[in-house]
Amino acid sequence: MSGIPVLSNGEQKVFFKAGGEWCYLWTSETFEVGEAVPVVIHHHGARGYVREREADWLDTESKAAYLRAVMAGGGCAIAGSHACGDHWGNSDAVSANAALFDALGASPHIDAGRTGLMGGGLGGALIWNSVLGPLAGKVKAVAVMQAVANLTAVIREQKFKPPCLSAYGLPEETSDEEAIARIKPHDPMPRIQLLKSGTPLPWTAIYHGSRDANIPAETNAVPLAEGLRRAGGKVDLELFTEVEHNVYAMGKPIEERLKAFFGAHL
Repeated sequence: MSGIPVLSNGEQKVFFKAGGEWCYLWTSETFEVGEAVPVVIHHHGARGYVREREADWLDTESKAAYLRAVMAGGGCAIAGSHACGDHWGNSDAVSANAALFDALGASPHIDAGRTGLMGGGLGGALIWNSVLGPLAGKVKAVAVMQAVANLTAVIREQKFKPPCLSAYGLPEETSDEEAIARIKPHDPMPRIQLLKSGTPLPWTAIYHGSRDANIPAETNAVPLAEGLRRAGGKVDLELFTEVEHNVYAMGKPIEERLKAFFGAHL
């Protein structure tokens, strides 16, 4: 099915294709046909998926609870794309994400002028490559959790080098220096650090564990916040003491933050 299906009043989850990838749109209980609502596009992490009639963030209750909090706070719908699976922000994923944004914008049910993005893990790379690419100047608010923003660091730190290289068609044995050079055009961090002051940027919230050894705050969350701020972006950075790579497991504290953030900035 291509394009967003016909919607009815109330809560519904519909699946459709955009850019050749399965996508979903989830509306709240208060949704009414004829009213264009804001939308937050969620970006899944490693091994995440959107398939025909199923998605990991819709079908896993602990994850869906975060999306409900966003809907409640932002008075919005939630959307997502499979975006080529374990993409690490590659060009095909960016194109698929842009196709979803275009499909949402073409729908009379969606106010694309009030678009937010959220996600974590490798989904962070897709968020920033979209914000710096086809969605430049089109996103009002972004929330990221333990999210990748620095592919150079991913390669040098070795934790996720093989799957990152695989997403860019590079063999596992590729040297660090060659891999960094090949992937650099798709690495968000160097471009974020070169942003000019006054570049239109979304209000950004970053939630990260201070003891995250998988995606360290020192090489991702902190320089991301610094780069966005240097360009004049508004950033809320919160590092949780004693939390490792499991911000998603915090439950209510993160739900409350997401609800308040999108309620204030979408």
